[in-house]
Amino acid sequence: MDQAITESHQVINIISSILLFFAVAGLIVPLLQKIKISSVLGYLLCGVVVGPFGLAVFADAYPWVSYITIEKSGTVHLLGELGIVALMFMIGLELSFDRLKELRRYIFGLGTAQILLTAVLIFSVALLFGNSLQSSVLLGASLALSSTAIVMKLLEERKLSSRPIGILCFSILLMQDLAVVPILVLTSSFNEGGEGNIFIALSTSLIIGICTVILIFWLGKKVLTPLLRSVSFSTSPEWLASFVVFIVIACSTLTYIVGLSLALGAFIAGLLIAETEFRHEVEVIINPLKGLLLGIFFLSIGMMVNLEEVFRHPMLLLLAVAGIYILKSATMLLLALAFKVPGRQAAESAVYLAQPGEFALMIFGVAMSTQLMPTDDVQFFLLVTVIAMMFSPLLFKLAPLAGQCGHYFFNKPEAAHSPSLIMNENTIIIAGFGRVGQLIAKVLEEQHIAYIAFDYNGERVQKLKKQNFPIIYGDARKKQLWQQLIGEHISAAVIAIDDHYASQHVLKSLRAQFPLLPVIVRSEDTHDLNILYDEGANHVVAETLESSLRIAQLVIEQLGTQPDEAQKSY
Repeated sequence: MDQAITESHQVINIISSILLFFAVAGLIVPLLQKIKISSVLGYLLCGVVVGPFGLAVFADAYPWVSYITIEKSGTVHLLGELGIVALMFMIGLELSFDRLKELRRYIFGLGTAQILLTAVLIFSVALLFGNSLQSSVLLGASLALSSTAIVMKLLEERKLSSRPIGILCFSILLMQDLAVVPILVLTSSFNEGGEGNIFIALSTSLIIGICTVILIFWLGKKVLTPLLRSVSFSTSPEWLASFVVFIVIACSTLTYIVGLSLALGAFIAGLLIAETEFRHEVEVIINPLKGLLLGIFFLSIGMMVNLEEVFRHPMLLLLAVAGIYILKSATMLLLALAFKVPGRQAAESAVYLAQPGEFALMIFGVAMSTQLMPTDDVQFFLLVTVIAMMFSPLLFKLAPLAGQCGHYFFNKPEAAHSPSLIMNENTIIIAGFGRVGQLIAKVLEEQHIAYIAFDYNGERVQKLKKQNFPIIYGDARKKQLWQQLIGEHISAAVIAIDDHYASQHVLKSLRAQFPLLPVIVRSEDTHDLNILYDEGANHVVAETLESSLRIAQLVIEQLGTQPDEAQKSY
């Protein structure tokens, strides 16, 4: 009986924690955003309030408080780790091997220089303040890293993640994620007490890590890609979602087993899927889940703030936070300028990457459990890290001002070729790549007009992909897919799908989201023609033998290009 009551209390606690999180995510954070508080800062503040050091301290006096607080944060921290995994997977999904090759100068050059120089400076400062040699090394290595989750989320909110500044920050953050492996090995070597085995341990760990990454890439190319293309996901989209989750977990597990991070495995899985035509559809499926998991991560960070300790050493904590901000931003600014980054981007990236990150929390946790650092010191630097992360959304507001100052004092022209993914001018989107869509594409190619097509028939996509058509797998009815594809270089959209009822739905959704985008639609008969015009189509072409050529002619006219004489006859 007692066991049943205990289990019942556990279930109630779990359910109340779930309800509390969704109340924060669905009610409180949106309300905070209405008063111009970032969602990241909103989650962090809510974490402070509902965490074990917030309202939970009153749970003994007022038992009902336990239903609106989370006293045991272990599950929240675990789900928060999954948030970082989801984030790294999405980042990998937005890249490709060619993009990584293009960014190698920033990843391995500027990223490595930033980690080493920042770590050395923080190590020197820690040593001057009386910390032991081991503690100083750990402080320098951990505080040199920034928060991938916070930086990329805030850049995404400001629609900067695909801009040159976002790509620059991501490149450095990626190198920092890779650096976690040798830092953890260094920490374990200190714990073992041997000095001669540090280099052996580092070398062994790096060799095992490299071999694991190569193995994952090889299996991905030989097994994942053919398997992904051999299964038709068009009849059951949840199959694709399940398969993707399986791949992410499998890659993350492999990297974790050999001592690498879960996030690195997820990033590799994203890179592998990014090379297939399913990339955009997977983004649409995973993106909402990523947002929820990241929210849990930010909530878990806020729950680590012990307000009693903060009020005990307020000035010392604020000075430490300010010192880290100043040291890291100054180092980043000078290094970015040395790598010939334009002044505006150099100054903005210095602000964006000034905070310590989540990996510092992990390293401090290992140091405390192995007694490499005094408990009081670990608690202090944990608070410094968490408070610095909480101030990041406010710090981001200074980035535009810093960019203006950087442009004024380091007036360098913007690079002609910046590492950002940009479509060609006058790109056309073709939704539906059956007979009509392919004929439209043929005419566009003859006129040297760029286009990108997507289709929901997986077999068709695979077949045409092998013929080097610029086609991806995707469902035209999902507005998130259009949001990802349509940018400032998209000149028009063509709806050429076979389902005419679906065409009306897509047109209505597209017109609501992008009212100025020219849209051309094929129709079944004159009755459909009038309906589609009423829904906001710029041009509607009845379904006749020459409909595809007529649509292509309208597209060319929309771009202001004069069609060849051979096309005018239509």
